[in-house]
Amino acid sequence: MRGNTFEWRNREQGSRDWRLLPAALCGWAASLATHAGFDYCVEQEGRLGMLPLVLVLSVPLLALLGLLGLPFMRSPILRLPVGVRRAVAARHFSIIVCVVAAMACASSALTYDVLQWRDAASYAARNGESDVVTLVRTTSPAVNSNRRTNDCQIDATISTITASQVTQPSMMRVRVYADRPDCGTLKQGGEYRMRGTLAVSQYGAMPLWLTDIASVERLRAPNPALRVIDMMQQAFFEQTSRLSDQGKVLVPGLTLGILGQDYIPPDSGNGKTGTGIDSTYANLLEDAFQRSGILHLMAVSGGHLAVIATLIRTTCSFFLLPRRVTAIAIGMSYIMLSMCVFPSDSVSRALLMGLAGAGFLFLGRRTQALTALNWTTLGMLMVNPHMSRSFGFALSCAAVLGIVLFAGPLSAWLTPIMPAFIAQTMAMTIAAQLFTLPIQVLIEPELPVYSIPANLVVAPFVGFSTLAGLASLAISWILPNMGSMFANLASWGTAVMELMALNLGSGEQATIPWTGGAGGALLIILVEAVGYMVARLAGTLFFRIATPEPNLPGRRLIHNPVERVKAWGERTHNTLKTMKWNK
Repeated sequence: MRGNTFEWRNREQGSRDWRLLPAALCGWAASLATHAGFDYCVEQEGRLGMLPLVLVLSVPLLALLGLLGLPFMRSPILRLPVGVRRAVAARHFSIIVCVVAAMACASSALTYDVLQWRDAASYAARNGESDVVTLVRTTSPAVNSNRRTNDCQIDATISTITASQVTQPSMMRVRVYADRPDCGTLKQGGEYRMRGTLAVSQYGAMPLWLTDIASVERLRAPNPALRVIDMMQQAFFEQTSRLSDQGKVLVPGLTLGILGQDYIPPDSGNGKTGTGIDSTYANLLEDAFQRSGILHLMAVSGGHLAVIATLIRTTCSFFLLPRRVTAIAIGMSYIMLSMCVFPSDSVSRALLMGLAGAGFLFLGRRTQALTALNWTTLGMLMVNPHMSRSFGFALSCAAVLGIVLFAGPLSAWLTPIMPAFIAQTMAMTIAAQLFTLPIQVLIEPELPVYSIPANLVVAPFVGFSTLAGLASLAISWILPNMGSMFANLASWGTAVMELMALNLGSGEQATIPWTGGAGGALLIILVEAVGYMVARLAGTLFFRIATPEPNLPGRRLIHNPVERVKAWGERTHNTLKTMKWNK
C-alpha cells in the first residue's frame, strides 16, 4: 500500500484466477487444525488423546479416496441427490486439488510438531533442565527485550545442546534473553556457545526461551555479507540519532521494520541504551500509531518492494534496457533489500511474491498476483509449517488478498465521485483493512475508528519517506553527510505520520471496543458481509437512477423518487389551477 505504484501494478497483475485460492485456504485450515490437534493430544493421556489428531488426518484422506472413486457416487447404494452428484462431478478436479493441498499441509505440520516434540532441546525444556550449554546460530539482530528482567533479545536456532553432561544435536528455534554487556556482542548470523536456563516459552512465536545467561562465547563471526549489512545499519542509526524525537523512532521503523527505541547499539556496555530516545515518548507514539490504524507502516512488506521496483523500472525504461535485464535487476534488489531489513514473516512472503513477479517479467508474461500469493502461501506452509500460526504472516497475506481482489473494483466505483489518486488510495486502504480486521481483532479486541482517513492522509508521504530512508541506509556508511540529508528528508514524511497518529490515536474515541477471540472475528466477517451486500444494493440503485432511458432524454423517472415527487407536485398544481368547480 505504499507509493504511487498503481499504474504498473494494475497493468501487470494479470487476471484474478480464483482456482487455487480454495486450495490455499484448505491447506492453511488443515495446518492449523493439525497443530491444534497435536497440542491437544500431548496434553492428554491414553489413546483417547490421539483421537482428535486421527480424525483431523483421516478426513482429507477419506475425502481423497472418495473423490478418486467418484463413479461409485453414481451407485444406487449412496442414493445421493442428482444435483449433488452433478455438482461434485463438475468440480471434481478442484476438490481433489483442495484435498491434496490439505493433506500436504497437514502432513508437513504433523512432521514438524513430532520432530519438535522429540527434539533434545524441547525435551530438556519440558523437564526443567536449569543448566544447559547450547550452540546457537543467531537469525535476527538483537533488539530491546520485551521482558523487564532482561535488556535484549535475539532469535536463534540451536545446533547442539549439552544437558546432564550429554551432548545431542538439535534444530529448535529459541529466543535468547540476555543482558549487558552481552547485548552489544550478539550479531545476526554469528555462532555462539551459551550457558543458561532453557524453558518453554510463555508467549511469542518462538517455542523455547533461553534465559539467565551465565556466559556467552563467540565461536564464529557472521559471514562477510552480514558484516557489511551490520556496518550499513550502524551507520544508518548513527544518522537517525541526530534527528528529532519522532525521526529517531519512526525513520528506522519505516525503513528497516524496527522502531528506533528497539535498536541495540554495539557500545551499550555503559549501562545506557545509546539511542537518546525518551522511552515514555516512544511508547506513547507507538500506542498512538496502533490506535490510529497506521502501525502497519512500521513493518516491512510488499510496499518496500513496490517502491524499489518502480524506481528500477523507471530507470531501466529511461535507458532502454532489455526486459530481462530489468527483471534481473528487480530480483537482485529484492534479495538485497530483504537481507538489509529486519527479518519477519511478512518480509519472507513479500520476497517470494516479488521474485515470482520478477520471474514473470523475465519470461515476458503478465504477473498473476493472486496465483503467486496462493503458491507462496502453500509453499511456506509446507516448508515452514509454524507460519500457519503467525499473525504477521496472516496479516500480510490477508492485506495482499484484499488489495488484489477488491482494490480494482472499489477504485472503479469511487473514481466517478472523487479524484483518481484519492480513489485508488482509498480503495487499496479499504480493501486491505476489511481483510485484516478479523485478524486484528484476534490480536487486540478493538477497532480503530480513524484508520481509513489516517491512511489516506499519510499515503502521499509513505513512498517518498521510504525511498529516502532506503537511500540513507545504502550510502550512510560510505557518504555520511549525504546519508544524513536523506535521513532528514525521510523524517519530513514521518513528521506528518506523527501528527496524524497523535491527533487521531489519542482519546477514548479513537477505538471501539470489540468482542475478542474467534467470536469477535466471525462477527467482523458477518458485519462486513452485510455491509458488502448493502453497498452492492446501493450501487446498483444509484447506477439505475443515473443511467438515461434508451432513446429518451433525461434520467429514469421511475427510479428517481425526488424527480417523481417534483413531477407529482407540478401536475397537482397545474390541475388545481385549471380545475373548475361546479356551483
